[in-house]
Amino acid sequence: MILFTVPPNRICKKVKYFYRFMSISSSSLAQSLDITEENNHHSPDYVELRRNMHNLATSGNIDQSLHFFNFMRKVPGKPTIYDYNALLNCYLKSKNVCLHDISALQLEMMRLQLQPNLPTFNTLLKGLNLVGESKVALWVIMIMCKYGFALSFSSLSTLLRKFLDSMELVDAMNVLELMLEFDYVPTEPKAILLVNSLSKHGMIQDGCFVFFKLLGKGYFQSPYFYNPILWSLCKSDQTDGALALFCCVKKKGLVHNECSYTALVYGLCKRGLFCEAFRCLKVMEAESGCYLNAKTYTTIIKCLCDYGRVNESLCLLGEMEKKGCEPDIVTYNIVLRALSQKNMVLEIHDLYETLYEKGISPDRYTATAVSGLLKRGSLGIARNCIRDIVSSGIKVDVAVYNVYLSCLCYAREPGELLSFHRSMIQDGIEPNNITFNTILKCFCEEKTFDEAIEFFEWVKWPEKRPDLVSFNTILSSACKLGDSSMVQRVVDLMENKGVKLNVVGFTCLMQYFGNVGNVSDCLKVFEHMILYGPHPSVVTVNTLMVSLCKNHELEAAYQVFSNLKSYGLAPDSRTYNILMQAAKNQREYFLLADLERKCMMEKRSQMNQVQKWLD
Repeated sequence: MILFTVPPNRICKKVKYFYRFMSISSSSLAQSLDITEENNHHSPDYVELRRNMHNLATSGNIDQSLHFFNFMRKVPGKPTIYDYNALLNCYLKSKNVCLHDISALQLEMMRLQLQPNLPTFNTLLKGLNLVGESKVALWVIMIMCKYGFALSFSSLSTLLRKFLDSMELVDAMNVLELMLEFDYVPTEPKAILLVNSLSKHGMIQDGCFVFFKLLGKGYFQSPYFYNPILWSLCKSDQTDGALALFCCVKKKGLVHNECSYTALVYGLCKRGLFCEAFRCLKVMEAESGCYLNAKTYTTIIKCLCDYGRVNESLCLLGEMEKKGCEPDIVTYNIVLRALSQKNMVLEIHDLYETLYEKGISPDRYTATAVSGLLKRGSLGIARNCIRDIVSSGIKVDVAVYNVYLSCLCYAREPGELLSFHRSMIQDGIEPNNITFNTILKCFCEEKTFDEAIEFFEWVKWPEKRPDLVSFNTILSSACKLGDSSMVQRVVDLMENKGVKLNVVGFTCLMQYFGNVGNVSDCLKVFEHMILYGPHPSVVTVNTLMVSLCKNHELEAAYQVFSNLKSYGLAPDSRTYNILMQAAKNQREYFLLADLERKCMMEKRSQMNQVQKWLD
């Protein structure tokens, strides 16, 4: 009976030595044993052989222990499967158990044509669990079933836990089916973990199968068992399926809890069905006796913020507080992020003051939540908030420091940037490329290119070199100003570092040639991109259009425009505006009318596509 085999590429040196020993040394071993027997003039001592075999196996010496195991053949009726089981069990007590030695022992059992019994399988499973070979253990269990051996609950339960720990969910399902065939039921924590893991990994149908299979046998009627399925259905936009499961479970007499209703509310809110979600909440309080908790409120508030309904989320936050359900920092961070995106500075200030009044400490997510203010120029409160968080001793990560660096960059304070960078390193925070690129951006906006290049060259970049964003930051600024020496310096740096220009870099170069009036080189760069890559974008085309039109090359610009489809590109509204403005300036009214007509047709085509998609 073959229990398992090890693939050739996994056979270790010990097993290879074992094969060589079996094929080459077996005859010499038998000869030496015969000589020993002749010298002693009596049969070998079975008890002594067994003791030596056990000692060697316990020390992990498989080769030597097999010597004594084979020597037992000189004893009539030996070795038996019980001797083999003892050898295997002793080996498992050693400190260097490996799959390949277990395989060698199994091959020896096959060679001697010993028939395994139940203890053989149980000992083997124990060894496979020790070496973490759960898949092989499952195969051995399948063979046990095939030959009619009864499986213990502990062996199957242990194997289920192994597969759950390693997230081998298909194998875990197979073990569960075996358990149910033997009328074994997994413990509730394992069953919940299995359903939860299946749901999180998108195997929702399998999770439903496990749930209904166990429910049909009268087990696990707790909502903690099926709530993960509800959440997964709602997160994957299968709210209809979640409603069906919700009603089905209710018909079977199971009682929902707050988490069940919160999952359903989340699914409805995610689809923008807020009226239906609030009706669900009324049913929740009226029929089930469940009450809205912080997680339920936070779920609705987040969905309202995602849909831009910030004022409604503020009202719900107030209602939450009136009902004695205190929001936590997660809830406040969600609202703060939405307010910062809307640039509602006064509301942010009031909410931030509320945090301190209630004794709720801001965290690193609070800092990133107010970062939306930076894009809208509201530096004051954002900077104060983030500075308080950084200096308060709260454990923060590099993202928070980067947000504060962005504040300093917007405030045009390059000197303070470097000082803050040094304190960041002193605090044990490892800067990343975003950190350095933010500082570079500040230097470039201040037009201090020498300091930018100096910082660029001496700083210790992650992975030993800057990224493309770093190079493009300096290159873009140099190209906008038409600084030819700086442009050449950056290009040389890129070549030395082995970094190739991407579409952004090439577009910057085209902008530079256009600014200095070198239309010929601007066209050469574009032609190079068409022939050798990287493939130009619409931004690249618009940059070329601006350069050509600025240098009174309207005919060439229109020719490029006419060939866009052959380049695999489509014009956008700015492309049309650039050409139409140039045609107007040069009094090319027929061309202007033609461009206006084409632009109108393009807009109608886009509207028809959108309408078709909506229908």
